[in-house]
Amino acid sequence: MTGQKQVAVVAGVGPGLGAALCRALARSGYTVAALARTEEFTQGLAQELQQSGGSLLPVKCDVGDGMSVDAAFARISREIGTASVYIHNASQLVAMPSLEITSAVFTEAWRVTCLGALLCTQKVIPGMLQGGRGALLFTGATGALRGGAGFAAFASAKFALRGLAQSLAREFGPRGIHVAHVVIDGLIWSGRARHGVSQDKCLMPEAIADCYLQLIGQDRSAWTHELDLRPDVEKF
Repeated sequence: MTGQKQVAVVAGVGPGLGAALCRALARSGYTVAALARTEEFTQGLAQELQQSGGSLLPVKCDVGDGMSVDAAFARISREIGTASVYIHNASQLVAMPSLEITSAVFTEAWRVTCLGALLCTQKVIPGMLQGGRGALLFTGATGALRGGAGFAAFASAKFALRGLAQSLAREFGPRGIHVAHVVIDGLIWSGRARHGVSQDKCLMPEAIADCYLQLIGQDRSAWTHELDLRPDVEKF
């Protein structure tokens, strides 16, 4: 891979934070693989980045399915190389009364959010260890710190993801892999007001992406493991 761009993989790419992460990484010189359940959006994003000199490979993948993950990362390795950055932005938002949550709904939230993170990191860690460096970043949420009423499935999955990130950091940090968990404490702006929250009270995806880049670029003598981000008006 000498002389070629570094490779970053972003799982859970849609019009919001996922797309902002891909754009920021591409501007920083990475060849990006964008994982999503469908390729409709990511193909358009690939064309957009190509026009500005960036490079993005759309990859169809269900991160909670082992066979799908195997196929996705085999393609990434074959077509663009070994990843030095992996960002797990995939999650399943579930908001409903706890008595209405079915086992299927609860399992799906955990499968995408936490199991998917494990399956994907298992694919990239060996290459990072071989190269002696790498970064694993996990998109967390307020629900990773405290479970709100009506968010039992979502909070449980995000709590699990936070625990996974802590375990990976302790296991692989001493071996050169920077593991960081980012708590997104607030609504991310999606181009329209949601739940009555206006743009000035939301986190901007581009600003979040800049923070991820700062984490990736940190010197190993001063790594951040957990970072919480919120708009200035958010109570905490």
